[in-house]
Amino acid sequence: MGQTQAQAIHKPSKHEIAVDSLLAKIDTLLMINNQLLEHLDIDLSLKRYKLYQTENIYTLLQLDTKTGRIKQVQWSLDSDNEGSVTINDDDLSYGYGYGSGSFELYPTKNMYQFILLDKTDGRKWHVQWGIEYAKRWIRRIW
Repeated sequence: MGQTQAQAIHKPSKHEIAVDSLLAKIDTLLMINNQLLEHLDIDLSLKRYKLYQTENIYTLLQLDTKTGRIKQVQWSLDSDNEGSVTINDDDLSYGYGYGSGSFELYPTKNMYQFILLDKTDGRKWHVQWGIEYAKRWIRRIW
């Protein structure tokens, strides 16, 4: 049996209208939020902190990819031997705040040494980690 014209026309209920209105508002809010993120140049896929393995299984380097700050992280099965020490506590971004992901560490063939690169302008630093204070340092490569 065929449908009559009266049966074919669907009148939305008040509930359906309210849901459609709510979905339209959510779409608008999402669009505004995305525009704000683009305006602020925020990439949520980039994380601010990264851990880099060294050839020493108990030592990692923690890099703040926004500022270039580096900590040496020591882990152990003995909690008395765990902790972190600072290799670089200076904000190398000059406070420009280009965002997370601006700095990256690259290992060298020497297990104690890495190269820190500022990916926004190409500046480089020679970084050395070590157990003793005097063997932990960072210096600019010109």
